[in-house]
Amino acid sequence: MTDHLVPAAPHPPLHAAETLLAPRPEPRPVQRILFGDAAELPFRWLRSIRTAEVRQHLAAENAHTDRATSALAPLRARLAETLADEVPQELSVPVLLDGWWYIDRTHPLDGVTFSRVRDCEAVRGPAGVPVPVPGQLLPGESVLVEDCRRVLGIALSPDHRLLARAEAAAAGCRLVVTDTETGVVVDDSVHGAGPDAVFSADSTALLHTRLDDLGRRAEVRRHVLGSAPSTDPVLLEEPDHWSELTLSRSRDGSALMIRSTSPVAAEVWTLDLAAPTATPVQVTDRLAGSSTVVEHAGDRLLLLHADPVTHRCVLAEAPLGPGTLPEGATPLLHAQEGESFESVEAFAGFVALQLRVGALPAVRMIPRRSDGSLDVGAVREIVTGGPLDAVRLEHTPDWEQRSIRCRVDSFLTPPTMIGASLDGGDPFVLQRVEVPGLDASRYVEKRLWATSPDRTRVPISVIARADVVADGTAPVLLHGHGVFGQCLDPLLQPEVLALADRGVVVAVAHVRGGGELGPQWHHDGRRQRRVHSVDDLVACADHLVASGWAAPDRIGAVATGAGAMVVGAAANRAPELFRAVLAETPLVDPLETLLAPEVMLTLEEWTEFGDPAEDETAYRTLRACSPAENIRETEYPAVYAFTALEGTDIPPACAAIWVARLRERVTTDPAERPVLLRVADSLEGGEDLRVEGVAWLLDQLGAADLEG
Repeated sequence: MTDHLVPAAPHPPLHAAETLLAPRPEPRPVQRILFGDAAELPFRWLRSIRTAEVRQHLAAENAHTDRATSALAPLRARLAETLADEVPQELSVPVLLDGWWYIDRTHPLDGVTFSRVRDCEAVRGPAGVPVPVPGQLLPGESVLVEDCRRVLGIALSPDHRLLARAEAAAAGCRLVVTDTETGVVVDDSVHGAGPDAVFSADSTALLHTRLDDLGRRAEVRRHVLGSAPSTDPVLLEEPDHWSELTLSRSRDGSALMIRSTSPVAAEVWTLDLAAPTATPVQVTDRLAGSSTVVEHAGDRLLLLHADPVTHRCVLAEAPLGPGTLPEGATPLLHAQEGESFESVEAFAGFVALQLRVGALPAVRMIPRRSDGSLDVGAVREIVTGGPLDAVRLEHTPDWEQRSIRCRVDSFLTPPTMIGASLDGGDPFVLQRVEVPGLDASRYVEKRLWATSPDRTRVPISVIARADVVADGTAPVLLHGHGVFGQCLDPLLQPEVLALADRGVVVAVAHVRGGGELGPQWHHDGRRQRRVHSVDDLVACADHLVASGWAAPDRIGAVATGAGAMVVGAAANRAPELFRAVLAETPLVDPLETLLAPEVMLTLEEWTEFGDPAEDETAYRTLRACSPAENIRETEYPAVYAFTALEGTDIPPACAAIWVARLRERVTTDPAERPVLLRVADSLEGGEDLRVEGVAWLLDQLGAADLEG
């Protein structure tokens, strides 16, 4: 490895016993007393990461890891070739709007261009959509933006004569308005703007957000094209420094939607784009919660919110005009057990609903009657057939469109764009990323369900080679996360297929604290409910063994960032369940990290963990779940932690302290189950670190010599 903090001094060949002599930093106990709880912290001094003695210790850790993994060099070389492959994730299908096809073209050397062409028979492909050929313009196609690499947002005027692009600059964006026919710059005077802008109905003014000194989108301003920005009036100001404003145009083009969002609250206003000098109209109560969604549906507003009694999501409607939604909204559709509504998009003839069903993204179409009301009895779900297919709405801007576009992914489905029509028929493929050599029939993907101690069912996504039998002998790589409401939805990844080729079962535990089953699933795993995430992960590991998918001594747990807190706590709870733990930039000393005086909690962190310095419940929850502070004197799984000085928000001392405390307390034979730490200068270009970690894990699971 070459990413050392400092070059390791050359060392002579070591005897086997000597290679196991891991660095042992000197304990320098200090006591933390808070809320009547006294904790001894022997390695807090490792948090002084810039001092010479800590650097020297980390260099010794790297040298030790070099020696301990040197025999894995041939495996690393083989894995490096396999894991270097990447599946392109970007899909680019032309978008129809008001008789124009708008096209994003990706060029290997020149980034992305943005162009358009008039809709006509000559440019349509087999599915009625143009199929751009690299390096060749369609008949009548004109390029509107030559290089989009610094463009953070694009807005079109209602008459399609003007285009505004938000170019990244030192202090916010510069808004550049050009004539779409001639390319002439009409106005480029606005600086310090956010990336979102919307034209007024008559195309004479631009509504945009303005950044404050903190880089927060704090104001909405109206800029008349050709005028001095110093005269631009402020239409709306957001004083709460935790909140940020975003803009969008309703699909029918009649209204500007203004949304103020923070991790704990949201507020929505509307503005008639035909009267851009008016004051925005508030339509929601800020106390409605951050998950509340408002969609302008032409003649009414649609609303997604949580029922205050059942906590399930509700699709409701309300008349246009001022209000304090969800108060006064009429419920139309309630989410069923295992469902959660995420977003809603209105068209003239139907509504598209993005939701999660059985822990997977799904899309439904709801027809609108002639009076604009929703026919909730005629809902159509977009069915693609795969057991782990994640279906997500893609941008479809045309109000009169009778079809939608969706993206489909799974462990075995390459990124695919499909179309689905309100008029029926099976979904049709618009674009699919080609993956050379992929033979999906060689694998199987499936959904399992574990049962947590409180009888909550926890989903597990699994992929394995098709000939792997659930007979209790297979090695398993188990991913855990469960923080910040983030979802670990299946994606086609060469790394996962490479592991499956070796006979490794790859499983993802969708534990509480994540967002796979909606906001309530996240709520049930954060703050004082954090223990649920740990319960769920242990239950998933138990279920994999009980169902025959995992050998009881061949489970390797993998986690990144704050997810490592869940995995580390599970290893403390049930160390006998795991053969090894692989942790990247792990938050495994969370209590000390959040209590550090130099740390200023973000609102997202405060919402997720609470403030342990002021809140006793938050303190005691983190105290009980902290991997570094709850290590027992017993046998533990092998551990490989890697982190970096730069490129991560999590202090590298977290991993260093965790490793030091593990070595101090566990009784495991280090020859069989080593505890290793790798610290790089930066995570940039850290692919070789990940390869080393995967090679180490395969070796620990007895899968180093298995080939697909």
